[in-house]
Amino acid sequence: MRNFLTLIAATSLALSPAMAANAQSQNPLPKASDVLVRYGKDIEGWTVYTNQTRGDCLIVRSDGPSSVQMGVTANQEVGYLGVFTKVDIGLKNGNMSDIFVSIDGQLYKGVATTTSGDLKDGYSGGYILTDDPKFKRAVAKRYKMTVFPETKGAFVVDLKGTYKAMAAAKKCLKH
Repeated sequence: MRNFLTLIAATSLALSPAMAANAQSQNPLPKASDVLVRYGKDIEGWTVYTNQTRGDCLIVRSDGPSSVQMGVTANQEVGYLGVFTKVDIGLKNGNMSDIFVSIDGQLYKGVATTTSGDLKDGYSGGYILTDDPKFKRAVAKRYKMTVFPETKGAFVVDLKGTYKAMAAAKKCLKH
């Protein structure tokens, strides 16, 4: 099976053993039963939500059959990037594997836990946990991110407005 995400550049995002352990023990993604409420107006294609069930906030951008979600873990020390698609790319639920995301040609690597079958509306995908400020800065300041490039589910995420949406989510977390 192909890597969950495989890309072409050479910078890697290192995850600490604590983050890898956290990835195994706690899924940071909202559950289908969580109550999500819009926080403010959409920001350049991004929607900010407050998760009233868990007391955290996240940003979401959807485009056709694909969706990206960003937030923080329950302790707010580690961020996550979730990437999802309705296209069948052969994911098996609960597998841990290396994951790569390309942002404007820079490769970022982490450990992803794949998720399928328990997401709303037929989505499957996975998430990366990270505390790397370079990755956060790239997501906030760059223009596009390539996801699933070697699968039929490949898509490009327009990162326009991400910086503003991340600032709104940070403000949301303080409420």
